Amino acid sequence: MKKWILSLCMILALGACKDEKKEQANAKPVIKIGAMYPMSGDGAAFGQAAKNASDMYFEEFNKKPHKFDYQIIFEDNQYVLAKQATLTQKLINADRADVLISVMSNFGAVTSPTTEQNKVIHFSVATDPTVANGYYNLIASSNPNGESDLFYEQLLKNGAKTIDIIAMNASGSQTMLDYLLKKIQQEDTLKIGKIYNVNPDEKDFRLMLAQIKENHPDYIVSFLFTPTIDVFMKQYKDSGINIPVTGIETFSYLQNRKLAEGVWYVDAASATDVFVKKYQAKTGTTTTNYAEYMDFILQMITFGYEGAGTTDKEKVIDYIQNNANGMVTAVGKISVSPDGILNGQPVVKKIINGEPIVIED
Repeated sequence: MKKWILSLCMILALGACKDEKKEQANAKPVIKIGAMYPMSGDGAAFGQAAKNASDMYFEEFNKKPHKFDYQIIFEDNQYVLAKQATLTQKLINADRADVLISVMSNFGAVTSPTTEQNKVIHFSVATDPTVANGYYNLIASSNPNGESDLFYEQLLKNGAKTIDIIAMNASGSQTMLDYLLKKIQQEDTLKIGKIYNVNPDEKDFRLMLAQIKENHPDYIVSFLFTPTIDVFMKQYKDSGINIPVTGIETFSYLQNRKLAEGVWYVDAASATDVFVKKYQAKTGTTTTNYAEYMDFILQMITFGYEGAGTTDKEKVIDYIQNNANGMVTAVGKISVSPDGILNGQPVVKKIINGEPIVIED
């Protein structure tokens, strides 16, 4: 009896070993993706939106045949540059991530030298083209030159002849400012009264607004982002100043968008109707908070790995560079430039009932 039981145990153990070996043989290589977003505090809405988009994307992707499995690790950078640097090192050295994702130019600029040095693919939702410096760094955004051209056209269309500009001392803001200044110099139609440069932690715009009121430009152009744009717009509304405000991208970063009700501005490529409907079905809201860019990047990552059919990062990047041009993504059709920038088409938006809505330009 004991011998029979022992034999049975051995047979079962051998069977379990065979099943385990079979599972190991059938297991797909795992591509680890590290995503660094503000998941708490200022900008938390953008981190949660990215998480929603990631869940949506892989729910659909995993239903289809695929060569690799993908694991995404979200880390909270708390909207702090020093934290971004620490997380970049953690994801590369401890988590052994194959791909990193960052958002906003100044955060992408912290990560890109490290990813280049360690030969880790890095996608950044950024404006500053220097974030794409090197072989392993790519940008998923709208061409800032195209955004500036469209913005300039809209200013003229709305009768602007003079503008005052408020720009934050951050690489993304300064990049957009540089492109706009270049366009203004080329065309020599629009005049700038004064440019005000402020730090990201600026809390008092009252004196600046009083000076702008005296200058009386046709428009105030803002290149401010979270959380500074909320501070500025609250004081702008309280001042009673009747000079209209506009900008590039800035109002999509407002946490209280009702402060900019009726404001038009130029934004990066916008979510397609298909993506918005899917996002609304999952979250109950059409306010995507740039979630479409997470979908866009994940599409590029899986497209690159599945298409190249290898974990060789250089071949993955080459496959994206050589084959992604003209693809339809969550931000519409994209173009791919040799310098690693994947561009969608910028749009004109207006804040209507607290929502950024694409309008005809």
